[in-house]
Amino acid sequence: MTTFNEPFDSFFIIKRISSQNENSHSVSSFLVQKGISSSIGGIKSIKKLRSSPAARKQAQQILKLKTLSTLPVTVSAHSTLNSAKGVITCGELFHTSTDEITEALKPQGVTHVRRIKIWRENHFLYSRDT
Repeated sequence: MTTFNEPFDSFFIIKRISSQNENSHSVSSFLVQKGISSSIGGIKSIKKLRSSPAARKQAQQILKLKTLSTLPVTVSAHSTLNSAKGVITCGELFHTSTDEITEALKPQGVTHVRRIKIWRENHFLYSRDT
């Protein structure tokens, strides 16, 4: 069962597949927009190199694309635009291992946790990792 609170990818890279090493720069932006809109429905905007956040249903549909109009393409989730970095400051987590924190926050889309290092008294102090 899928819940609507689960994180999902919303930025995608669409690459043209070509045996003659053709790239997407010569392809009309109108053709690309028309191909995507006819495949997954209307979206806010389409930009070369980056795309705007998509709805969950559109995210699932765009991953299935094999062609844009007549152009063969591959689609994959963008490796960095679908994630964010943040800092959690919580004294209660001081004695909690990074593995336990990662596991507890996984339903919120957290994939990696690390302790920060702080410059004090002319050397780095690492926050405790138990």
